[in-house]
Amino acid sequence: MTENPPAPTTRSRLRRYAAVPAGLYRCVVLVALTVLVPAAGGAAAWGGGVLAYGWSDGWSAPWVLRALARLGETLLVAVWVLSAVQTVHAALGRVLARAARRMAHRWLGLRLDVTYRGPRPVTRMATGHWWDGHEYHKSEREARRKARMNARFHDPQFRWDGVWILVAGVTVLPVAAAPPAALAVGIALLVTAHPLGGVLLVLGGLAAAPFAWRILGPIAARFLGPIPRTRLGRRVDELEAVRADMTQTQAAELERIERGLHDGAQARLVAMGMSVQIAERLVDADPERAKAILSDARASSVAALEELRSLVRGINPPVLTERGLVDAVRAVALDAPVTVTVGSSVPSRPERPVESALYFAVAELLANTAKHARATRATVELVYAEGVLTATVTDDGAGGADASAGSGLRGIERRMAAFDGLLTVDSPVGGPTRVTVAVPCVLS
Repeated sequence: MTENPPAPTTRSRLRRYAAVPAGLYRCVVLVALTVLVPAAGGAAAWGGGVLAYGWSDGWSAPWVLRALARLGETLLVAVWVLSAVQTVHAALGRVLARAARRMAHRWLGLRLDVTYRGPRPVTRMATGHWWDGHEYHKSEREARRKARMNARFHDPQFRWDGVWILVAGVTVLPVAAAPPAALAVGIALLVTAHPLGGVLLVLGGLAAAPFAWRILGPIAARFLGPIPRTRLGRRVDELEAVRADMTQTQAAELERIERGLHDGAQARLVAMGMSVQIAERLVDADPERAKAILSDARASSVAALEELRSLVRGINPPVLTERGLVDAVRAVALDAPVTVTVGSSVPSRPERPVESALYFAVAELLANTAKHARATRATVELVYAEGVLTATVTDDGAGGADASAGSGLRGIERRMAAFDGLLTVDSPVGGPTRVTVAVPCVLS
């Protein structure tokens, strides 16, 4: 004996009835979010067709020329339509996409977290121009304005929002517009003495309203989330970021060199020239004083020469050029304020750019060991295996180093990325800290 299903409760009936106005409201919201681009394209097509296709009307010419004229008019209309769609997307694309994501989260529980590209920092170069990551500008204001424009219009996520708008215009829009349109037409038929057709359309619109808006779910999940990234696309973005970072690093290095020359050797050379000029005036009247001034000038020249040599060593250390990476790292270890032990199993020298990048990475890691880790001992291990050159710096300091915190480790990581290198940090609180830099390369 089968049991009859339980009768629907009053609450369930009220819930069903409430789904109708809620569905109509959601359908109207979706229509408002997706109709702008099709409306702009349709208006441009209609207005452009009226204007363009009237040019060749009544033109008496061979059919070939008339066909070419019609083709040109059609292409012109297509350009106008594309311009209208692009204008709406540039002005409202991000706003419409964000509103659609909020509706998808509120109505369907879909979390569609995306990240838009922010403007790159601008840097003042030694020439006085400003670099925005793509090109040079004469003023900081112009560089920042162009950086904001590049971040907005060259953002892959922004272009993916345009894909959503186009897809939604041919999928979400017609389906969501069907219930309110049927309801409006049905009411109009009832008013104009067509009761049967009006009643059918009204009932059909009310019945479809709770379901039509749900087309947002699959379309939003496919086109409103983060942009699908291919391996090539990710690699292009990485290389663009590396290029911008390398430009910033080069600008900082040029400023360091300029500051070192201006504050050090240049100031000493200017003072030395003034001393020689004074000695020339005193050489006959007061030879002893002139000799003393020349002696001071000679001491200044020695100090200026030493500062120049120190600056050159910071740019391209002679020991690195003459002896290679291993001996250069040993030289850095001797000058380090902590006790450093260097071990190496690298049989020969790597490529010069890789050698230089790895040397400065190790030098910075040793400087961080003394400055931030409060360590007393450190070790450096250089290993080459399976086409990868690895430098591992270990210290007995306080630990807690984090490359994501915007420290110097982040700068090393960006510089290594230019060579497809990786930086890994193992630094529990309390220590020890172990930082490894690995770069693929070929030994000579």
